[in-house]
Amino acid sequence: MKKALLLVLALSVMAVSMLGGCSGTAPASSQTTENAAEDVENLDNGGDKTIGVVFYSKTDALGSVVYALVNEAAKAWGVNVKWEIGGLDNDTQLNSVQNLISGGVDGIVIIPLADTVTQKTSEMCEKAGVYFSLCFRDIIDDTIRQQVTANPYFVGMTFEADYDAAKEMVKIAADAGHKNAGVGYNSPTVPFEKQVTAGFNDGMEAYGVNKMAEYTVSDTGDANVTISNIENFLDAYPDMDMILSGAGSQGMAEATVQLLANTCVKLVTRDFFTGMEDAFNNGTLAVACGGMAPDALYSFAMCYNAVAGTPLSDSYICCQQKYIFLTSAEECKTFETYFGSDLSHVGDIYTEEYLNTLVKANNESLNAETLQQIMDEYSMEWILKQKGV
Repeated sequence: MKKALLLVLALSVMAVSMLGGCSGTAPASSQTTENAAEDVENLDNGGDKTIGVVFYSKTDALGSVVYALVNEAAKAWGVNVKWEIGGLDNDTQLNSVQNLISGGVDGIVIIPLADTVTQKTSEMCEKAGVYFSLCFRDIIDDTIRQQVTANPYFVGMTFEADYDAAKEMVKIAADAGHKNAGVGYNSPTVPFEKQVTAGFNDGMEAYGVNKMAEYTVSDTGDANVTISNIENFLDAYPDMDMILSGAGSQGMAEATVQLLANTCVKLVTRDFFTGMEDAFNNGTLAVACGGMAPDALYSFAMCYNAVAGTPLSDSYICCQQKYIFLTSAEECKTFETYFGSDLSHVGDIYTEEYLNTLVKANNESLNAETLQQIMDEYSMEWILKQKGV
């Protein structure tokens, strides 16, 4: 595909995906020296409520789709949006939160780089009486989680169903006959990556896949490290028939499919990446999963409903976003049509009619449970159904 849609690792330890990539997990730690967000934008829809959004980019694969989806929703709902874009370190994110609060926003949606950012955001929002929600993030630290979830202004969070997706990747590959894997695990120092590791391991046990060897994906996103490991696998394990990878961003997937081009080994990766259609056509790619940008739309909806005085829960909401699984060049083409480089077609899927079902004033049955049900519909089949195919 021309443009990867979502990302997996984060800046440095997790910035791998933030700047490069594609799967479903956005950045979780900071390693840059940026002191200010690169971009502050206002979307004035003539509404009497304003929501601020703190996001790392609007131009990469994930950020561009998030930017388009949130703006589509804001227009449909008549809510103003203040974007704080480009902060790649904790202090800059917190400065962005403070700027939004000082600017008089009614709510904030943020992709926090760390639990400590979530904690301090919570403290500032509670003091100011501003509702807030998290996108692409759970809260890992138990103490911080208890503090934040006790805040009456904390609306909730959306984050990826990493365990389920990782296990499903293994199932799809096993059902296609791939049973001997070299496994690329993501860094064990990244808390949320533990769900991916568990999904891989449980999937291999459940679906009869043999783990022949394993490596750890480079924290720096160095594709050469990945390629060196896979080259060693190819030499040492002639029966290996797939590489099961926790991350393909920062060029790792592209380099891997080139390496596998003249072998019988297939790539199964938790990342969308450039060139997937060709990789399916030449037989080097078996499965790719990603497509997580709608996560932010539902976090925005949670926050908007609270700001509008129609909260979806008496407590905080915790929803999981499903992945999209691509298994053919044809599916790549379909996905690229609506979520690729030409984002003018996003509104063909997320129509005003659909977006208005995410507003409790228009949909009395909307609550935390039914919101999750709406999110669970996300799949290639659902995308085609939205288009009447």
